[in-house]
Amino acid sequence: MANLTATGTPKQAGYRMPAEWEKHSAIWLQWPQSHPHAKSKHPLHYQMKLEDIWLAMTWEIHRHAKACVLAQNGAHRRHILGTMEYFGFDLNHIEIHISDMADVWHRDSGPIFVVNDKGELAVTDWNFNGWGSYPAYAEAERHIAKTVAAIADVPVFDAPIVTEGGAIEVNGTGSFMATRSSIINDNRNPGIGQDRIEDAVCEYLGISNYIWLSGAPAEICEKELGDSTDYHIDIAARFVGKNKILYSWTDDQNDPRYPFLIKHFEELKAATDEDGEPLTLIPLQLPDGGVYTIGDRHDAILDSVSRFTDASYANFLVTNNLVLVPAFGNVNDVKAQDVLVSCFPNREVVPIPAVALTAEGGTIHCVTQQQLAV
Repeated sequence: MANLTATGTPKQAGYRMPAEWEKHSAIWLQWPQSHPHAKSKHPLHYQMKLEDIWLAMTWEIHRHAKACVLAQNGAHRRHILGTMEYFGFDLNHIEIHISDMADVWHRDSGPIFVVNDKGELAVTDWNFNGWGSYPAYAEAERHIAKTVAAIADVPVFDAPIVTEGGAIEVNGTGSFMATRSSIINDNRNPGIGQDRIEDAVCEYLGISNYIWLSGAPAEICEKELGDSTDYHIDIAARFVGKNKILYSWTDDQNDPRYPFLIKHFEELKAATDEDGEPLTLIPLQLPDGGVYTIGDRHDAILDSVSRFTDASYANFLVTNNLVLVPAFGNVNDVKAQDVLVSCFPNREVVPIPAVALTAEGGTIHCVTQQQLAV
């Protein structure tokens, strides 16, 4: 395994970022372990809290694509393999690789895969800096995009801006969607305006059309919304077709997200796809009444403020013949699943219980990353 740093830009080499519903060869995850900020008396409490979620996700994924798992060390790898063997996983569909890491948010610290018209894969590295607020995470995990590229034996393009995979949503044919607060932000890209960010996204993901939602200020995200990403797009709105978008919604004006959702809806109504066609907008109700954390959070910033979480059904993963959607034991769980069945009628929609995970600031989409099949 050796990294090959590519020259030029992906666009110059004919690469694009595919839509999530295109065929995958693998889904990448980082397995839970000890947490760098754990306050618990037991050093592996974080892993105990989350591991059943990872087993449920990986079981479903490995039935449809290879599950590529990052483990912290040999003992961690042996534990994961032994547990999977005990539960009857088909280990021919599992790869476990050892890599230094701090946490589980592979969508953000890991790579974004791109593909060209020859069917060749490459990785884009977006200079993970710990969401602008967690420098210890950046130090521990900024290598992960290149580590995955080396394992997958594909070249790497180093992007000229900072962002995360959860901040980026595409339809695969030229349209891009993101929140301004998560990318056009001095904690990621000081002094860099929208035009330069769009130029970078154009050259590194093959984008021609930009849909920007406002998001929310960091202090609101952390203190009121249970979110430490500055409002990633994958809790706000998702493409489910070339010009079809699911958007997070609630009719509850007491929900702290309500004013931001109103703004997002107005921005989506004014947007088009890359061909100038209007968007079909489908509401995806948020959990009724919100979802609140049980017990302490390991995230030090979130644990110091509201018990409210950023629980959103929009944080689903689409892969081969399968949609994994977070479930919260909420009256709206089944309604969300029904919406996804209508959008992906030829895929199995499987709920994954995710209350313990959303308490830490994300759910299914945040901890997975797809690798296109070529």
